[in-house]
Amino acid sequence: MRLFELLRYYSWIVDRFHLSTRMVQKQIQGKDYDFSWLEERLHVLGFRLVFCTRTPESFAAARTERLKVSGNPAQYDNLQQFIDEQEQMRRLVSKSNLQTLELDVSNNDVAAAAERVADWLESTGGLYASTEPER
Repeated sequence: MRLFELLRYYSWIVDRFHLSTRMVQKQIQGKDYDFSWLEERLHVLGFRLVFCTRTPESFAAARTERLKVSGNPAQYDNLQQFIDEQEQMRRLVSKSNLQTLELDVSNNDVAAAAERVADWLESTGGLYASTEPER
């Protein structure tokens, strides 16, 4: 977090950060860590959350594409696990205090998804550094 604060005028894309940590730790260790302190600091810096989802019916087609490049195809045998994890993540995202865009990527149209994210960032002021003072 301190790195983000020190380099506050950089543009960051952070994949699978605190929410996935919470989800995995809860699944594996039975512990639900409180990252509200982290979200407060991320919020001050103007971080946004983009939650990429897909419809349950689209997981099979996504699996077919993923198998073309996967080094461990067996990890995609149980699609219900991915559907369940998406719902667990959705619950965590709904409790986040960060501005959130839920983005359905079921159609695998990466260009359209990127355009939607860019439009959303522009409309919410996410393309420019936050002017909110540090707490």
